[in-house]
Amino acid sequence: MDDKDKQILSILANNSRLSWKAIGEKVFLTGQAVGVRVQQLQDKGIISKFTTQIYYANYQFITFYMNNHSFKEFEQMVCAYQQVLTLDKITGDGCYFIQSCFDHDDLIKFIDEITPYARYKISYRLKSVKT
Repeated sequence: MDDKDKQILSILANNSRLSWKAIGEKVFLTGQAVGVRVQQLQDKGIISKFTTQIYYANYQFITFYMNNHSFKEFEQMVCAYQQVLTLDKITGDGCYFIQSCFDHDDLIKFIDEITPYARYKISYRLKSVKT
């Protein structure tokens, strides 16, 4: 990966909707050359996907501490909720960590369902400092 690739990645990280031509104008390449480079970055796995970042008014960080060894059941249950944005198995403090966007009532239902599997610690986002 050279400096041009790094510049392209930086631009895409800020606005992935720009055309290849618009990106090319910023990095002094043709739109076609940018398209080829982006495809190569995807083929190498450096770019895994293009996405839209959504702001959620209710945003939780939940750490789970498993009570038993029902990992598969727990993972399937948690992944069934569309409000769960990420589920990561972690080391250190806890066994799993999720980022979620439950409203109050749905969060209560979710917690009631996972309580037989794990204890939990919930933190809420106060504000985003950097996205």
